[in-house]
Amino acid sequence: YEKHVPVVKKEGNTIVVEVGSVPHPMLKEHYIMWVYLETEKGGQRKSLLPGDKPAVTFAITDDDKAIAAYEYCNLHGLWKADVK
Repeated sequence: YEKHVPVVKKEGNTIVVEVGSVPHPMLKEHYIMWVYLETEKGGQRKSLLPGDKPAVTFAITDDDKAIAAYEYCNLHGLWKADVK
């Protein structure tokens, strides 16, 4: 559980999504395939590959707001965290 739920950090217009409070493995047989940030105006998705760091950075405009972060694990499926 702690390896899958996205952890969202907001720094102004920069949103950093880390996968898990304990870093998720990024091995060929078990890794995070993508991370998606849902915003009030749409969303952004970034793909990851085995060996990548399980964290991504998104930039949003001043008039947009992050709502939720999603990540997809090739073994354990889709996970979501609401942005507070």
